[in-house]
Amino acid sequence: GQSLSTEIVLSHFHEDVSWVRRYTGKQNIRVTIYSKGDQVFDLAGSSVLPLANVGRESHTFLHHIVHNYDTLADWTVFSQATAPTWGYLLSNSANGHLNDKVSFDDYLRPFPATRD
Repeated sequence: GQSLSTEIVLSHFHEDVSWVRRYTGKQNIRVTIYSKGDQVFDLAGSSVLPLANVGRESHTFLHHIVHNYDTLADWTVFSQATAPTWGYLLSNSANGHLNDKVSFDDYLRPFPATRD
């Protein structure tokens, strides 16, 4: 079968995004980082785009959908720029958002027949 295109879209402020390097340069995976912070940086194999620091990550994700509607990947994964980890801890900047037995890689594959 034909391979589906996948895009990782990160909402960045001042987080370390080095973890996403493992996905850059891979066939059928695009990485787009919207930076709302004052840092200017490049990450080889990705698109780093400045975005005004308004709203939260939902603003970033909606911005991406609206401005790329006709060219969206077959499968788009939206995430905050913090490295994905397990758990959820209140008032902790290192909050995770993964459940047991789930890795970030699991999000990069659509469900069979696009159903969960």
